[in-house]
Amino acid sequence: MEDDKDTILLTADLGWASFDQLREKYPDRVLNMGLSEQAMVGVSGGMAKMGKNVFVYSIIPFMLYRAFEQVRDDVCYPDLPVRLVGTGAGLSYGDAGSTHHPFEDLRIAAALPNMTVLSPSDPKEVEVLTEQTRNIKHPVYMRLGRNGEPVLHDKHNQIRIGKALKLTEGKEVLIVSTGVVTGTALEAARVLNAEVLEIHTFKPFDEEAVRKEAKGKSVIATVEDCTGALEERVAKALAGAGSEYKPLAFKFPDQFTHISAKSEYLLEHYGISANNIVEQVKKAMA
Repeated sequence: MEDDKDTILLTADLGWASFDQLREKYPDRVLNMGLSEQAMVGVSGGMAKMGKNVFVYSIIPFMLYRAFEQVRDDVCYPDLPVRLVGTGAGLSYGDAGSTHHPFEDLRIAAALPNMTVLSPSDPKEVEVLTEQTRNIKHPVYMRLGRNGEPVLHDKHNQIRIGKALKLTEGKEVLIVSTGVVTGTALEAARVLNAEVLEIHTFKPFDEEAVRKEAKGKSVIATVEDCTGALEERVAKALAGAGSEYKPLAFKFPDQFTHISAKSEYLLEHYGISANNIVEQVKKAMA
């Protein structure tokens, strides 16, 4: 916002503590649209059509699901540079229940023409990827956690939109991860001496990197907080590539959550934990 007077932030009555400094400095460019996500996304398309660089911020199910028609027809169809920033990826909202758990968002966003889909793993990646969206004159969807996720790695100077990022080296086991559960993948990889390939850009998907890093691996595991979106993309990338490997998928099952608990408990309950990854990979290798 300092560099570009045409940058505007729209929010649906969320994130006010986070945006206090911006509201004080740019009161005319941080707009609370109230609890009206459909109108907010429609307005973002109109502003982008007028040459504004618009960021839209809300909880993922309310911004992407409730306002899907507006995202599709007012942003993606006219191919406008709107950045849709959704908070609460996967199980981040834990005890808020299924209404707040977006497990389908990667598939939904990636299905839209013209849309770039970003799934960063830590705060530093959010910063780097946000800066790089300056060069994308098309719609962007970025999914965030909300639980104070730590900085996970020191390879942020290597981040490029559209390119997978190798976080660790490994010979027998490849773990492909995306989003805030990448920390879980790294924790398991330290025990297994496994390679971790992080997919911070879900669309366009870096199939070439997946095929390259899969060569020679006997076990390939996917770790995600969705219902198999990453698993499917990796399988598609490796189909016909001649790789022989044991596939493992750590993901949320095809069901709604009926347990009220913190995200850490739910991830453990559904097997998206470092201990379960280590156990299942060792079984597969044996």
